[in-house]
Amino acid sequence: MSIMNITLESIQLTTEDLSEYSASLSSSQELYSPTAPAEPIALFGWRDRWWLNKKPAEQVAIHYWFFDSTDKANTAADEGRKRLTSRTLLKLGGHVSAYQPVSLDEIKLGDSVWQTGANWLFVRDTIVILVSEIGGLITAETTLAIAQKILQKIEKVLSS
Repeated sequence: MSIMNITLESIQLTTEDLSEYSASLSSSQELYSPTAPAEPIALFGWRDRWWLNKKPAEQVAIHYWFFDSTDKANTAADEGRKRLTSRTLLKLGGHVSAYQPVSLDEIKLGDSVWQTGANWLFVRDTIVILVSEIGGLITAETTLAIAQKILQKIEKVLSS
């Protein structure tokens, strides 16, 4: 899948990229948009599940969604964060998504960033990325480092 010069293959993490975590790919599959069935619909979505330290209990899921505009990518991430987890936070006036905005001054991770626990959702250009841990055994620092590896790959493609 290609959006301009960005392809899934050009930004997708590999076993080599995750070698410091002794990672093994456990599954891959095509995905719908984070807002499906509502607009905006991703042109393409993909998820890879990785076992860190070769342990099924230490699982990370990496979601990649491609959109045809930056506006659609930002809208999909902002709207989709409500659907990415059933967890909510109680705020004055009701419940809100557990994925909360993160200051770009605090975390350098794309154009827009949301976090809940060790899970990171971010937008860079026309791409939405979700790095999430499954099982509560992986730290936010580890998933952030993994997300930053993807961002580095995106930046490399955008600068070429």
